[in-house]
Amino acid sequence: MSHESTVDSRIPTPSEASRRPSGSPLGRRLGAIGRGLARVLLAALLVVGVAMTLVPQGRGALRAAMLLPALISASQPLPLTVNGDDVRHTATTVPSQGGTVYLDVYEPAAATPLTPGAREGVVIIPGVGDERREPQLINLVEAMARSGIVAMLMTTPTLISYALAPVDADAVAQAVLRLQRWPGVGANRVGILGFSAGGALASLAAAQPRMHGHIAFLTFFGGYFHAESLLMDVGRRALTADGKTQPWKPDNVPLLVLANTIAATVPAQEASVLTAAFSNGVSPLSADQLAQLSPSTQAAYHLLAGDQPEQAAANVAALSPAMHQLLAALSPSSVVQDLATPVYLLHDQSDPFVPFTESRDFDAALNRLGAPHQFVEFSIFQHVEVKSGLGIGPLIADGFRLYRVVYALLEPSI
Repeated sequence: MSHESTVDSRIPTPSEASRRPSGSPLGRRLGAIGRGLARVLLAALLVVGVAMTLVPQGRGALRAAMLLPALISASQPLPLTVNGDDVRHTATTVPSQGGTVYLDVYEPAAATPLTPGAREGVVIIPGVGDERREPQLINLVEAMARSGIVAMLMTTPTLISYALAPVDADAVAQAVLRLQRWPGVGANRVGILGFSAGGALASLAAAQPRMHGHIAFLTFFGGYFHAESLLMDVGRRALTADGKTQPWKPDNVPLLVLANTIAATVPAQEASVLTAAFSNGVSPLSADQLAQLSPSTQAAYHLLAGDQPEQAAANVAALSPAMHQLLAALSPSSVVQDLATPVYLLHDQSDPFVPFTESRDFDAALNRLGAPHQFVEFSIFQHVEVKSGLGIGPLIADGFRLYRVVYALLEPSI
């Protein structure tokens, strides 16, 4: 793979380095999703794709079959690595209302097509933390580039610091606008892929009037719909699906992100106490430490700590107006009626980062609006690993559901 860097994209480590969890959230999300599943599906899908390559839809089917292993494992199929394009990597930046946006673009190294705008582009928001060197993510974007797609990873200082801010919606918009101007990319062929919290920022950006008609699709994997309902489930350590309540234990990463995000609404001293309690798992506060916090900050702490599950609703109600306003401003539910492009929702029922019921709520809202979308709910995963002892039937069934979404995402480039 050839490499080109126009700007050094490395970010200095923040002084709050101890607040970062060990390991990579996206790596855990992608890294153990099943090489066996990739092999089974690839064999079947390649047969179908090769048989149909004489028509554009068939070529799209083959490309989808090639990309699927890269999406669900840490591998690229041999035909893609042998016959696909070489990859050029460019690191650059663009300004936004919230500060610098860091972009890593992976594109075919071949000459720009003679047909203007022939290539599809995808802006990828990996979520929180600095995921730009995550092996599974690099594998995915290189596979996209080898198949003819221009893939742009984007992040911001706020995301790298494990926090969310509404202003970063402008960062997403600036990334989309930059990719639309990238050589060879069609201005109407750029979509967004958001992992976890990245889906929320993508929704906020896509809902802006200036972006209407300029985004080909929105795809969200493991995202949330309403930040307050997410916080409620975190507080009660449970979720409700199909009318039944079941236990749910959140990963430490969403606790850290919510603490860092909410801390922006409270005085510095309280913010320090709140974020320190979740910098490395849950560190319970003493009675004296709790006494230093305002009632609303105490309510936020108890929700994140999960030590008052029966009072979760009361603690959500006790949040300050500024906290309620921030959570609403970060929620796709506040802008769902303004999304003017197809939406693809993907979620694992065992997701420990965000309850899968958040995507169900998103799906229900889109259904009420009659908006074009697809919702794929998986059942073969135990957290982020393929469950052991499964028969071939469930593996193929869920794999083909994912394949259909990948094919749909490739339609702008067919």
